[in-house]
Amino acid sequence: MLSSELPNRSTKVRSPLPITSVSVIIPAYYDETTVGRLVTDSDTLLKELCQDYEIIVTNDGSKDGTLKVLQDLARTMPQLKIINHEVNKGFGTTIRELYYAGSKDLVFSLPGDYQFAPKELLKMAEGLRDHDLVVGWRVKRSDPPRRKFQSFVYNTMLRTVYGISYKDVNSIKLFRRSILDRITLKSSTAFVDAEFCIRADRAGFKLVEIPIEHLPRLSQGASGGKLSVITETFADLFNMRTDILRQG
Repeated sequence: MLSSELPNRSTKVRSPLPITSVSVIIPAYYDETTVGRLVTDSDTLLKELCQDYEIIVTNDGSKDGTLKVLQDLARTMPQLKIINHEVNKGFGTTIRELYYAGSKDLVFSLPGDYQFAPKELLKMAEGLRDHDLVVGWRVKRSDPPRRKFQSFVYNTMLRTVYGISYKDVNSIKLFRRSILDRITLKSSTAFVDAEFCIRADRAGFKLVEIPIEHLPRLSQGASGGKLSVITETFADLFNMRTDILRQG
């Protein structure tokens, strides 16, 4: 069901982007230097696209100024909603919580470190004309070699264990909120992103990966490269296989 890229289109005039109402969800962890600009740029973009939107940011136990930056913005930005974790719960738990926190027709995920610009929403929204879930494909990743290698191994194992052809399941996503009415996400590790794609695919939803721009990380918060995080994620990859495959 997964298309590697959008099919060629004719040059006829296109209809407006299929954007009705949008929830932008952002996990933030030690992102005080980037999350403010990310939220502001998201707000500016969404004002031009639709009247019904919200921006939900989870501060996942950051002890720097991340929470204060968000609180300052919220005073003049009614669309901004803040979820604060007193202690760090990790990316998997946080992004799963955010997936379900979105209340609008569409949900768009962005990391708080500004590795993806909000404008990628425009490119990815094209995929919603014919699909239900759009995944951003980091063709040229701005990551160190070690992270690229880890991603290669992880995606290779996903293909081997689940028989899928995804290239970049842990990237940003734009999807119809109604998908979550049909599937239940159970992982509390970074595997939850792959779980989402696999369960959605097996439930009959159409997925597509679209090439997007990947920016260098500017803040320190990301923990995806830690050995403990990698170990837990790979454990879920295998432990949840029976449950996920039984779904279909």
